[in-house]
Amino acid sequence: MIFLEGVIIGLTLALVLGFGPSFFTLIQTSIDRGFKSAMFLDLGIIMNDVVIVALLLMTNIQFNIKDEKNLLFSGIGAGIILIIFGIYTYTLSPSKIKSISDNNNQVIDRINEKFDDDVKWYTYIARGFIINIFNPFVWIFWITCVATASGNYEGNRLYLIIFFLGTFSTVLFFDILKALGAYSLQRFFTEKMLKILNQVTGVALIISGLYLMVRVIFFPFSF
Repeated sequence: MIFLEGVIIGLTLALVLGFGPSFFTLIQTSIDRGFKSAMFLDLGIIMNDVVIVALLLMTNIQFNIKDEKNLLFSGIGAGIILIIFGIYTYTLSPSKIKSISDNNNQVIDRINEKFDDDVKWYTYIARGFIINIFNPFVWIFWITCVATASGNYEGNRLYLIIFFLGTFSTVLFFDILKALGAYSLQRFFTEKMLKILNQVTGVALIISGLYLMVRVIFFPFSF
């Protein structure tokens, strides 16, 4: 059950929040450099996610669910973060997403030129790691996720490991599918489709943030 809950978060990350600059960098890398290179890039992205989650858990970014005040503050804080994230996603233009993606791929190309254009696996892993580490919304997402999961499982480390194992395995599975279907996916995600996806995702995040705040304020013990 805990693993399944992690899978649900992984689905959210892969399908709802997974169509930003990192997604198009992955797709373009698969098309230009092949599936293997795309997987190394994705491995770097996921390694960064794992490191962020591990750091948050080790520094005790968690809340005591039995403490009503902590639950209230963490719930309101997470709700506000989701709303801000939702507004940003709603207003994020397709051209901005593609611009960031193109810049990521240009950096990869410049690095590869230094190695006589040979595929270097560590180049892609390092670039994938860096793409994530300087994305503030990646940190926001994982802080919210870790805080909520820690509260739900009362800080039980084993439960949290199982939960995030489900999350990351799901993300990896769908990223493999994205890289395999790179050509088809690139044709499908037109600017119009991207705008619609961003707006739908933004509205969903805003509603989720409002819902979370209402739950912890008016129904604190039915969370």
